[in-house]
Amino acid sequence: MSNPAAYFDMLSIGERMSDLVEGFSRPELHLFSYAACLLSLYEGQPAAEWGYEFVSAENGLPFSQYIDAAMDVSLGLGQIHPHGALIALSREGRAEVAVLRELEGNKSRERYLAGATDCLLVFNPGNVREAFNYDPAISYLKNGNRRDWVLTKPVVERLYDNFQQLREALAYDARDLSVPLVSWLKYLIQTGRSIHNDSHATN
Repeated sequence: MSNPAAYFDMLSIGERMSDLVEGFSRPELHLFSYAACLLSLYEGQPAAEWGYEFVSAENGLPFSQYIDAAMDVSLGLGQIHPHGALIALSREGRAEVAVLRELEGNKSRERYLAGATDCLLVFNPGNVREAFNYDPAISYLKNGNRRDWVLTKPVVERLYDNFQQLREALAYDARDLSVPLVSWLKYLIQTGRSIHNDSHATN
């Protein structure tokens, strides 16, 4: 049986991405579920309460076996289907996620999922992938060719510190969680590109 939290997250993110950018790929589903998890950390929630974990995949980006399994289940049920080179939610998938959104346990998750996908109003999926490629924890695992848990205790503690500074710098509106995520992604891209350019300049 699939993980209920991952199953709901996959359908909710899939629906939003189907509407905003006309579909999604498997890696993008993992990436945006990870972004939603980061938003829960931004509000001080324990990483262990997210419901499932992420490892560093071969491409260096976060991967959850539970999100992957949920996608396989939904493909089999016809809730998601190929849409050109991407995947999109079907009418059956939209009906299912509408029911799941009414469950009390999913209502708090929906804020984080919406905040994660609403960053697509500012960035395209390629920008988001680039930003997370510069994420210190992920790039550390990628550079060492390690397939380990991404959100270890030291990483989470550092993120809490970083997010505390971000909250202090922002005029924080708790209703729109896309604002801190967009700011975090901009920070990752700016610092990542700067380090990348500096390393090439010295070679």
